[in-house]
This record gives sequence, C-alpha cells and structure tokens, in this order.
Amino acid sequence: MRKKISTAPKSKGNSEQIERNNNVAQVLQYKPPVYCENGAGAYIDFKAYDPVKGAMRRKTIKLNHINGIKARRDYARESIKRLNHQLSNGWNPWVMNDTSDLNLFEDALTRYETHVEKMLSNGYFRKETYNGYKSNIKVLREYAAKKNRIYYLFQFDRKYCVDFLDYIFIDRNNGAQTRNNYLNFLRVFSGFLVEKGLLKTKPTEGIAPINRRLYTKERECIPPEVVGKIAKYCMDRDPHFLFACYLLYYCFIRPVEMTRLLIKHFNIQSCTLTIPGSCSKNKMTQTVTIPKKVLLYGISIGVFSAPGTDHVFSIGLKPGKEEIDTKLFRDHWAKVRKALRLKPQWKFYSLKDTGITEMCDNNMASIAVRDQARHSSLAITDIYTRHRAKANKDIIDMDGSL
Repeated sequence: MRKKISTAPKSKGNSEQIERNNNVAQVLQYKPPVYCENGAGAYIDFKAYDPVKGAMRRKTIKLNHINGIKARRDYARESIKRLNHQLSNGWNPWVMNDTSDLNLFEDALTRYETHVEKMLSNGYFRKETYNGYKSNIKVLREYAAKKNRIYYLFQFDRKYCVDFLDYIFIDRNNGAQTRNNYLNFLRVFSGFLVEKGLLKTKPTEGIAPINRRLYTKERECIPPEVVGKIAKYCMDRDPHFLFACYLLYYCFIRPVEMTRLLIKHFNIQSCTLTIPGSCSKNKMTQTVTIPKKVLLYGISIGVFSAPGTDHVFSIGLKPGKEEIDTKLFRDHWAKVRKALRLKPQWKFYSLKDTGITEMCDNNMASIAVRDQARHSSLAITDIYTRHRAKANKDIIDMDGSL
C-alpha cells in the first residue's frame, strides 16, 4: 500500500505553511518496491518523487549479479523490506541525504537566523554585525522564494550560490565590495550547515571574491561647494541630522559609534569627546577634539540640555533614552541626496573621507589628523594625502641652483 500523506495545514489561513506542507508531502510520495523477473533479468522496481524534475521517477535495482534464483529472491525480499521502511520514514533516492524529510531550505535558514539572534543576545555579536546578517538572510530568503525558487537544502549547491552572487552584483547593481560581503555571508552560513550536519560539504568552496585591486571604494569625497549645500539644506530642514554630519565631518565619529554616544561623553569646557571602548570599533577608549563650531551648534539645538545618561541620537535623531539603528542616519541621508540630487558615490560616510582629506589639504600635521581620525598608524592617514590630485605650490615656485 502506498503511504498516505496528510497535507492539512497546522494552522488555517497560513498559506505559506500550507505550501510547505504540500511540498513535503510531494517529496515523500512513492510507489512501493516490487520484485520483477523477465527477459532482462531480475530487479527491484519502485517509484519516488524527484523534487528537481517535479515528478515521480522510476528507480530500479538490478540483482543479476546474485547467483541462484532462491538466493536472488531471498535478497530481494530483505531489500524490499528495508526499502519500505526507509521510504515510509522519509528517505528519497533522488535526494542525497538520509534526513531529506527534515532538510527544507527554509527550515535551515530559520535555524541559522535563530543562531544569529542567540549570538546577539549572548553578546557575541555586535548590533551592526547582527543587522548585517539579518539583512543578508532577508535578501537570500526573498531570492529563494521569488527569483530562483528552491524548497530543499540539497538544492543549495555551488551553482545556486554563484547565481545568487550574480543576482547581487549584476541584477541589483551592487558594487564588488557588496558582492564580496555576500560571499562571506554564504561562507559563514555554509559552515554552519556543515557543522550542524545538514550538509556534508560547503557549497561555497571554490568561489573566489573579486580581487580588491580591481575595484575602488564605492564612495567618493564630496566637493567643498556640495558640502556647503548639504549644510544649508540640513540647517533649514533637518537640524539634528546636521549635528550628526558635523560629528562625522569634523570628528570622524563612525555612525555606529554615534548611536552609542551619551551626552556625558562630551566635555564642553575642554572641547573634547571621549569615545569609550564599549562604543568604539577598535574597543579602545579614545578622546578626540570637538571644534567650537560643533559644540556651539549642539548647544543651539538643545543637545546638551538633555540628561547625561541620554543617547545623543535617539528617536528623530534627538537626545533620548532609546538607542537607534544606524539605518536611521542612512534614511536621513537618502532624503538629502534626493533633494540635492547628489551622486550615488557621495554617501553619508563620505563626509568622514572628505573631512580627513580637507584637513590634509590644509597642511594640518599628519600626527594631528591621525589622532583625530583614530588611525592605527600614519600610513593609513597618508592614504588620504597620496590620492590628492593637486600640485604642490612650493614645488611650482621652486627656483633651484640648476
């Protein structure tokens, strides 16, 4: 008798659950094995659902190599008993996994998502790392559900990973760095699947990142006249976002650090801002100088009137108790970019590059720029001076002995 599969959904009205239950029912379909003898010899014959072809497919196991009719029939009897047991417990000959009934791609993705959430709650992941992985998972889930549909984990192979990366790089028109970031995510996800015994090998093996020497940064420095327009626009329409722009442009405070800054980290008397190790990218407590222009502007919009334990940027980018996500800065920048028709390469983080470059152009001591930018060495600071396509006036006016 063919096994009867119930496809009733666990909860009514849940179309996704109904679809998943139907897909599981499909892959578990089979026609029980039988022993056959004819002119072609002896063999065991049965059918099972092939999820790749989307139809029932015949499977035969030849027994001609077993000498003697009785021995052959005895072997067939035991084999059919074993096959019936395997098939009734979810085994599928077309899926190269003995746990195929459990290995739905969505189940594996959800399990990894739970792992990521646990890593955040236990303090192993920073919030920005968690947000990055959650975004990667969301895009992969949408791709698997709509663009290149798969149901089973065995379909998540090397070709699928390559196609997904092409989708990120070509169809979504992202840069090489973004494509490489998604490759890193796929590698981590694949490693998780292997570690949990859901896959035997990583499907990302042999997929190479785009060489860093073949691409440049996906952001550019912003010309001074454009920076001026941004400041005027924000002064009139988004004053608290302008304070964030000031901190990035003059003090090189990273967006993720801004989300963690408290009012008490500022010292108005000494014109300094101390970024605690718990807030900074390098986990080091460091102090930078705050220009009077920035402090006076913060005072004028009431930033320093808030309690010392408040976040500098909270709801609406105003001081408050709740810590925000860095996405809020990008959302405000998107409005500025649209209003002023800024180039896509001029990103919010470009203000930091622009501020450092302007300091170098103004012949400020490299060591001062290094300390303000919190670079680990002067070599990093020097990068901003090497790429200035600007002639040196002293050399132009030089009149030597020759």
